[in-house]
Amino acid sequence: MTVRKQDIAEYLGVSRATVSLALNNTPGSTISQETRSKILRAAKELGYKDLNATPKIGFLLYNRTTDDPRYVPDLSTTEKAVRDVNYNFMFMAVSSLTEELYNLQQFLSAKELKGVIVTGDIDEAITKVIVEADIPYVFFGGNARDNLHIVLPDHRKGGYEAAKHLIGLGHREIALLCGILDLDVHRCFLEGYQQALEENGIPFNKELVQVSNQEDGYEMCGRMHFLNINYSAAICSNTIIQFGALQRLREMRVSVPQDKSLIGYGYTQLMQASIPQLSTVYLDFSEKSRMVRRLLAVINDPARPKEILYLDDMRLFEGGTCALHV
Repeated sequence: MTVRKQDIAEYLGVSRATVSLALNNTPGSTISQETRSKILRAAKELGYKDLNATPKIGFLLYNRTTDDPRYVPDLSTTEKAVRDVNYNFMFMAVSSLTEELYNLQQFLSAKELKGVIVTGDIDEAITKVIVEADIPYVFFGGNARDNLHIVLPDHRKGGYEAAKHLIGLGHREIALLCGILDLDVHRCFLEGYQQALEENGIPFNKELVQVSNQEDGYEMCGRMHFLNINYSAAICSNTIIQFGALQRLREMRVSVPQDKSLIGYGYTQLMQASIPQLSTVYLDFSEKSRMVRRLLAVINDPARPKEILYLDDMRLFEGGTCALHV
C-alpha cells in the first residue's frame, strides 16, 4: 500500500502541512529540528517513498500561517490536482522576512521545481522574487494586476450568489460584513451583493455595509447592534468574519438562524467545526484543476500571454445558519 503524507500526519498526530514542510526541507520553515527528525523517522518506518525523479510543482503559502483555515482546504485540493497530472507536489510556507525571501530566491534558482503556485498575502515583494526567478508561475488570489499570470476566484459572483440565496429565503434587509475595500476580494464581493439587490428591486443601503480592516465579524456585529442598525440577515466576505459574527450574536442571545441568518464565502475548516455549521458559498473543488492546467500551459509555453483566469463555478454549502424569513 502506498504511504501518503496524510498517513504520516495521522500516525504522529500532526498536520499534513507540517509533514510536507519537514519532508521537503522547505526554505523558511519554522519547524524545529526535533519535529523534523520525528517525521523523517516515521516516514522511514512507514515506508514512505517520494519519487525524486518525478518533476515537482510547488505550492507556496506566503505570509500566512500553515493552519490558516482559509488556506488549508486549498492545500489538499491543489495537491490532488497536481498529482492527477503526474507531478509531485511540494508545499512551502514563507513569510515576508528578508532572510526568508532570500532563502526562497536561492532555492528557486536551483530549478528544482517545474513551476510554482503562489497564494496567501501576495504583495510586491513576493511578486518580485517569483518573477525574477524566471520560473513558470501562477498567482492564486490577491488583487487583479496586469502583465502577470493570475488565477482568481470570481468574488463578484460569490457575493452575488450569497445575496441571491438570502433574497430567495425572503430577506430584504441584508447586511454585508467585509474587509477593507482596497482588496479585490471584498470590493468585488460588494459589487456582486449590489448587483443581486438591484436585480431584485431592493434599494442599496450604505448603512448596511460594515467594513473592518481586521476582518473582525465580532466587532462589526456589535457595532451594528449599538448603532441600532436593523437587518434580518448578513453576508460575510469570508468564514472568519462569519464565525466572529456568530459568536457575537450568541453572546447577545440572538438566535441563528431563527432571528438572523448568516452566509459566508469560501470553504474552510470553520464551516463544519462551527455549531451550527456555517452556510457558505464556495468555489467548487474541481476549479483547482483549472488553476493547475493553467500553470502547465505556462510551463509548456513560457511565452504564453500573461492574463487573468477567473474561476466561477460556485456551490452552496447549506450548513445551518440560514433560514426562511417570515
